[in-house]
Amino acid sequence: RRDADAGATAMPAPTRAVPGDVIAERGEAARGARVDACGRVRATTCGEVFLEDGGARAGVGARAPVVPRVGDVVFGRVTRVLEKAAHVEIAAVNGRAPRGGDFAGVVRRQDARAHAVDSVELERCFRAGDVVRAKVLSLGDARSFYLTTAGDDLGVVRATHGTSRATMLPIGWTEVQCPVTGEVEDRKVARVDE
Repeated sequence: RRDADAGATAMPAPTRAVPGDVIAERGEAARGARVDACGRVRATTCGEVFLEDGGARAGVGARAPVVPRVGDVVFGRVTRVLEKAAHVEIAAVNGRAPRGGDFAGVVRRQDARAHAVDSVELERCFRAGDVVRAKVLSLGDARSFYLTTAGDDLGVVRATHGTSRATMLPIGWTEVQCPVTGEVEDRKVARVDE
């Protein structure tokens, strides 16, 4: 038997597996796998091997689709800004691209900033085409998630100047400047740690 010879040496996880293959020496079994009597994780189906929870869980098959949940950090592109809400097309959830469909989000006026909520003007916070970092507040309605940018690390992370198409640079918490034209525009700027 090829597994008995593995001994104490660590074996790399295979990228594809068939039923019975050892996909991890130790850990918990995820979808498409089981733990045998010796504690090894074995495939129960054919497919790609994946690791979850930092390698603590191993499984076989397609990864579960990434769906935004309450508290997740998302990145998205602002598609339109109205008086009461900014609409966002979600592009990443906790650093992973969503699979299984596109997701839409809405930043309502009261969720754009943590302070002076009553005086928020969304057209001074976002523009169509801006890339924002936001947090999922709730599931919202049937079409979109409610998002918030009320936090120092949430808001616009990339803005493009309308005429020059240059990436604008943050010059404060509420302003960005075009490096080509020198024009200053209002935004709800996110603190970006580098």
